[in-house]
Amino acid sequence: MAHSILLQRAFSIAVAATCTLACLGASAAEPVSETLAGRAALVYAPTTLPAFGSRALVVVLHGGLGNAQRLASGRIETALNLNAAADAGGFVVAYLNGTPVARFLGADKLGWNAGACCGQPVEKNTDDVGYIRSAVEDIAQRYGVDRSRIFGVGHSNGAMMTQRVMCETTLFAAAVPISGPLESGATRCPSARGKRILAIHGADDQNVPVGGGRGKGLARVDFVSEAATARVWQDSGAVYDLHVVPGAEHSVDSISAQLLQQESQTLAEKIARFFGLAARSTQG
Repeated sequence: MAHSILLQRAFSIAVAATCTLACLGASAAEPVSETLAGRAALVYAPTTLPAFGSRALVVVLHGGLGNAQRLASGRIETALNLNAAADAGGFVVAYLNGTPVARFLGADKLGWNAGACCGQPVEKNTDDVGYIRSAVEDIAQRYGVDRSRIFGVGHSNGAMMTQRVMCETTLFAAAVPISGPLESGATRCPSARGKRILAIHGADDQNVPVGGGRGKGLARVDFVSEAATARVWQDSGAVYDLHVVPGAEHSVDSISAQLLQQESQTLAEKIARFFGLAARSTQG
């Protein structure tokens, strides 16, 4: 009888310990506010990471009228969900901020100088390439990132900016631009030779049409087509793959939903696999 009671107590202690560990595990890390090269940013580092100096970094650039805070914790992140992918794959995610895209829309409506797009950053010729390089170097030092394992992701205006960085620097080993072509005006990008790019675009995108031209968004820009963008990258020696998603529109939400339906994987999972950062159990 006494032996049975002891066993029951031991079992109860084990269950309580398991619950405590589960609760701790369920309390995922939160993005940390950082000031990088004079701008606010958010960095997400999972509780479990590879050794300092060997870690991968994914740099995420918001779209026009967006910001890092919204992308890291708001509705878009629900669809993109890179934080969860980082937990599974063990990599760091940095959400960077552009600068105000228009004088009268508010200080939280930001954009990037991607070349022809968009708004005030272009008119002021903001050095966003220089900013991103400085911010990423700061993150790499603070978080122990392997410089050969830095990757870029951007949506819309952020996708255009990601491609400009790929064109003008060797910062990113690979990139996934979503819903945005190359708008820098470059016809060759020597820095991209041998680099990998996966461009993802909704077939029904009316803001930034796949075929180019002026969309229905606020940007008054005649966008470059994805076909013309593909030629620049291919002529530059990059390994370029354009994935046009049937039924998807401009938003991350729409693209991720269609990918889940058509490929049984989310947009975040597709990105992580492309970079070779998916959890080992899910890598093909």
